[in-house]
This record gives sequence, structure tokens and C-alpha cells, in this order.
Amino acid sequence: MKKILLIIFAGLLTFNSCKDTLESEFKNPMVYSPDIDQRSPGLFTNALTQWKFYIKDYGEWWWQLENGVFLYSGLASRYISYRYSWFEEYGDLVNGNGFTQDGISWFEDYYTRMKSWGLIRDQLKELSGKEYDDNVIYFSLTSIIKDWGALRNVDLYNSIPYVGAFQGTQGVFFVPYDDPKVIYNSILDDLKKIVDELPGQYAKMSPEAKVLLGKQDIALKGDISKWVQYANALRLRYAVNLSGVDTEKAKSHITDAIKNLPQTDLTWVIPFVSAASDLPGGGTWQRGLYESAFRALIPTGIINRMNFHDQAYEPGIDDPRLPVLALPTKWNDYRGVTYNIDVQTPLYDAGEKYYPYCDDIVASSQQNARSMWSHVTYAHNDMPADMFTLGEIDLLLAEVAAKGLVTTPKSAGDHIKDAVIHSTNFWYAMNAISKYGSNVSEPWKSLIKPAKPSSDIITSYADKVKTAFEAKSAIEDKMEILMIQKQLHINLLRPFQLWGDLRRTRHPKLEMMTWKTKKMAPMIERLKYPSSEVANNTEFYLKVAAQDNWTTPIFWVPDTKKSETYYRNTDITFKTGLLPDFN
Repeated sequence: MKKILLIIFAGLLTFNSCKDTLESEFKNPMVYSPDIDQRSPGLFTNALTQWKFYIKDYGEWWWQLENGVFLYSGLASRYISYRYSWFEEYGDLVNGNGFTQDGISWFEDYYTRMKSWGLIRDQLKELSGKEYDDNVIYFSLTSIIKDWGALRNVDLYNSIPYVGAFQGTQGVFFVPYDDPKVIYNSILDDLKKIVDELPGQYAKMSPEAKVLLGKQDIALKGDISKWVQYANALRLRYAVNLSGVDTEKAKSHITDAIKNLPQTDLTWVIPFVSAASDLPGGGTWQRGLYESAFRALIPTGIINRMNFHDQAYEPGIDDPRLPVLALPTKWNDYRGVTYNIDVQTPLYDAGEKYYPYCDDIVASSQQNARSMWSHVTYAHNDMPADMFTLGEIDLLLAEVAAKGLVTTPKSAGDHIKDAVIHSTNFWYAMNAISKYGSNVSEPWKSLIKPAKPSSDIITSYADKVKTAFEAKSAIEDKMEILMIQKQLHINLLRPFQLWGDLRRTRHPKLEMMTWKTKKMAPMIERLKYPSSEVANNTEFYLKVAAQDNWTTPIFWVPDTKKSETYYRNTDITFKTGLLPDFN
């Protein structure tokens, strides 16, 4: 691997089990002191490789697979029966016995892990002429990362300190919380400015500086056109979020952004993780899945949305993504876990159990009575870091078109069709990376490492989804199908983003938890601020303390949606194949 500059300041970054590998791959900052015109490149790479940004941290997945975002947004669950008595308090959002935000520390992490941005800003003040022209682009690229991180935090916490943040070098550490809508508008405008300036900044760089950028940019290899497209994709995503409360502002950014969007999935190889290690995924999110296989079973609602006719997978009828997203059961078919514990407990007690680990694919195949998220595609895999996928872009454009926000290149139905095709291609590519299970005998091997269906089969299924979508006349019925497709595409890759879409749109509808006839339908609207804010930023925290709970909606939830439930009116049937019209 080519040597690149990676500037790490004490206390700025912890690499856990991968630290030794990183220190061997990158120049050690304790013994290397770069010239001033080389600091910004190293700080930019430092920002790219921060845990919990593009490289996801396993602790979040490990904790949240219990009573966190995964469970409460219908993405993953234990095989729950009455043996787990704490689920009786699933709906308790007051005493903290239900939902938990353990493992999520993005509020603090944003400010500590994006210090590179402030340091680059300060260092640019010391540069002029050629040195400035060769380095200012790193400030713009790091600003894109910082802007994305801020919007991600707004989506979780609502008001956050933003305008006055990153003034540590001036001795300012505690600043006011800003209005979330103001933050959104400011960042969307900033991303527009960056999009307009990046090509000119790159053109002014010296030839040797462009070569260095290609080495430092381990994500997009110095391809500025892709950075422009990525910034536009972010504008599209967050303008869609904004559209329910500031339609005109959202339209202006969407109209401009869709002129130049990514043409490929923006993913990149993480340089220091190997699925061949003792702990698959090392310190990344996949290790969380590996250690929590017993909490990563697939809810019936998701299985039903991919498997329509019979419990066994039927090519040409069922969702072509099913074999690479889910593990089959011991019956060579697909069965989910329900949130109706009254129905599920007798089945578990009668012997329909499962292998709770992620270390023996044969044992899982022979013992599992319910489907888990695929160990092949997820836990035992060198999955790349992802910035944006074509499937998500398609679904964002579908929402824009369906709501008539602006004119898009295709109809909403055609965007949905594209989403299914791009999503299928993406997940088969992810499954193909993994070598896990390659020595398993038939019939299991074909089920866990399936051959990709023909383009005709994929397109035929995509047409079915398009037809079902276009058959709906009401926008809410269309949004249910659209958000189901987003759930199926993004799934475990970015669950917190999916949770944001659930809170914003109230789709797709979830299954209520039923415990000894008690039905629970809690609506988690946001995360609470860390206790450190109460202790250290008291003056400004008190001004937003009234919203510091799990039930105050984020600003982008339209007033007409705030009283709308996340949940279905009826239970999801325990058997597969009985949900009509793809919803």
C-alpha cells in the first residue's frame, strides 16, 4: 500500500484492535512532523478514517441490536418469548426500561472526531500563493464530511451546537445550540457553495499536489467530479428531509442537485479490516453482528415483503435479494420472527429454536427455525465503507417525483424500478466479496452463496414492484411501498438513517409488540443529549432542555404527521406470503 500522510492528534482518535495495523500502514505522527503545506492532506485523510463516520463502529451495532434502534424500527430482533421478561416493558419510554440509546455517542463524537476541519481552517490562514492553492481543496472536502456529520446529528438530536462549534484553538469549548432548521438551510447552502467552487480549486492545484490528493483521498482517489456528485447526493437526501416543512427551499436545492448525481455506488475499501481475522470485521460494525447473531434475526414483516407465495424461495416470484440478505432456515426456506410474543412463545417452547452464534454456518443451517441476516453477506465479509448508493438515489428521486416536488428524469414508478435493479446488483456484489461458506456442501451452498439471477428475472421483479406502486392512487399508499423498498435496500447498512425516514414519513408501518395480550406501540422520535452537556454546557443546555426526551419530534416532521402512528392497525401474520401488493 502506498504511504500516505495521516495526522493524528493525541486523544483525537482511537483505533482499538486495528491500531497496530494502522500504525504500520501510515506514517506514525509521533515521529513524523510534516511541513505546513502537507498538514492539511493528512488531516483530511484523518477525517475520512474516523470511526463512526464512513467506517462504522461495532459498539453501536452491538448495543443497538438489543433494545435499540434495530428492534424499535423493525429491522432485527431476538427470537423473543416469555423467557425474556424485560420485553413486557417494551413500551416504557419514561423510566428507561424499554428503548435504549446505549452505544450511540454521535453527539460527542462529532465534535471530537471532526477536529481536523478546524485545524485545516486555521492552517490555511498561514498559507498563501501556491501553498494555499494546493491545500484549500482539503478544507472543502473536509467541509463536506463535517456538513454531513452535522445533519446526521440534527436528525438524531434536533438542536445542536453548530455555528459556534470547532473553536477549540481559540479557547471556546461550550457554545449555544442552534435552531435545527437554520442548521439545515445553512449546510445545504454551504454544500451548494462547495459544489460550485471545487472544480476551480482543483484546476489551480499544481501537478504534484494533484498526485498527492489522489494518494490522500483513499475514498474517491482524488476524483473531484465524484466529490461534487457526492455533495449533490447529500443535498438531495437532506432537501427531501426538509421538504415537509420548507418546500420552496427544498425544491431549489433538489432542482440543482439532480443535475449531477453519482453514476455509480460510492464505496471504498477500508484499508485495515479483514474478515479473515479472529473477530470478523475487526472493530467495525460487522463485529457487532458477529457477536450478536442471537439478536439479528429478521422480523416477519421484512421476510413477508420479499417472500410472497411459499416459504421456500421461488426465483422469478420472490424478491431476488432474499437469498443474499437472509439465511435460510433448517427447512431450506425463509421464516421471520414476529413481535407478537403471544403467538411466538408456544412455537419456541415446542422446539423451534436456533443456533445463536455466527461461527458455524453449517450449524446455523441445520438448527435455525428462523432466518437471520446473512452471516455471509454481513458479519464474515470485507464490506466496503459506503458513502452513497444508487439504490438510495433512485428512491429519493421516486419520492421527489411522487410528491411532485420537482420534475425528475423519470416517473416515480420508473425510479422505483431502477432502485430494485440497482439494489439487487449492489447486494449480490456485497455477497460475492465474502469467502465465508464457500466450502459448504449442497443444498446449503446454493442458498447462502447463490448465483446472481439473470437480468431478465431481476427486471421482471422490479416491474412487479413498479406496477404495485403505480396501482396505488393515494400518496401515503405509494410512500408505504417506497419506504418498504428503502428498508429492504439499506437494511443493516445504515439503520439510523432508516430510522430517520421512519420518523419523518411514518413509513413503513411496523408491527406492534404484543405481550400477554398487551399491545405496545412506542414512538421514539429522537435521542437524548449526553449527560456531559447537562454538566458542562449547562447555560445553553437549559435553553433546549424541554426537548431532551425520546418523544419530541425532529423539526422536519410535518405537523400533519406528528400524531400519526408508526404502526399497522393489524398484526402481521406469522406465516409468510400473505401481505398483498408488496406492502
